[in-house]
Amino acid sequence: MNIAITELRTKLINLLSKNFSEDDAAKITDYLVWAEMSGNKTQGIVKLTGTEPLQNIIPEHEIRVERETKLSQLINAGANPAPLVTQIATQIAIEKAKEHGFAIVGVHNIHTSNGAQAYYAEQIARNDLIGIVTTRSAAAVAVFGGIDPIFGTNPIGFSFPTHDDPIVFDTATSALTWYGLVVAKTRGESIPENVAIDTNGQPTTDPVEAMNGALLPFDRTYKGAGFGMVSELLAGPLVKATYGQVEGEWGSLLIAIDPNLLVDTNEFKDGSTDLLRKIKASRKADDVAGIRIPGESSANKRRQAEMSGFVEVDDAVYSQLWSD
Repeated sequence: MNIAITELRTKLINLLSKNFSEDDAAKITDYLVWAEMSGNKTQGIVKLTGTEPLQNIIPEHEIRVERETKLSQLINAGANPAPLVTQIATQIAIEKAKEHGFAIVGVHNIHTSNGAQAYYAEQIARNDLIGIVTTRSAAAVAVFGGIDPIFGTNPIGFSFPTHDDPIVFDTATSALTWYGLVVAKTRGESIPENVAIDTNGQPTTDPVEAMNGALLPFDRTYKGAGFGMVSELLAGPLVKATYGQVEGEWGSLLIAIDPNLLVDTNEFKDGSTDLLRKIKASRKADDVAGIRIPGESSANKRRQAEMSGFVEVDDAVYSQLWSD
């Protein structure tokens, strides 16, 4: 269904204000609306459904800093929602990197996932910095050749400034996101083949069986599993979060790099902008309408939503949240 962006914002803030201040509810809403406008339905308002909906989170304590240097900070999220805490961590990374050239910020004791890493990585790149953002989530993905869930869906996002919009690449290291399973379950749909196994290690297209079993690495090989392992290490033990298990603390790691450490920032942006031009001008296969840059489709959807003032949301998810 189509809904006015202003109406969706109001509904979300009202829903989230149950357990959060209006300012914090607005920050979480900023992320959720961005995801919906981007067409990223597995990382948007669906996060208000399921077994641990965002609006029902009751934090353990306020967000606090546990360790800090001029280049780094370790944050205890106090079981606050990740879309809130990670926005705070993003701003810290940007401020430190702009002052000192480099920043690394870790967050642990997060409640649920960041959502799309692109949201945070893009903010870093819009400040003329290179961004890397990764998150370790509850174990849901089997290792290559295994059937037990060990890694989370563990998304990784990269961003680079250009003279125009940033280059942003964001991907889960699993073949399907966890909320992809949630959406399929909500709609009563099957999931694609070859993305998940049941508890006995047999292929399944049933989202519930997949939830009880395991997802597969994004490429179904040791390479994809390796990327999942790297994210697990960076956003697990490095940030004082748990790892390799379903229960426990989730974690995130954010890195911001000033290109000026190595080259003039405008010189880097000349190169990144020129690379985009070369990619777009490259020869395309016969069945391809045009070469697209990672994140380009999502950015176009956001622009269209901004121009129209409306955004398309999933009917089933909307009905669960606002049955009236």
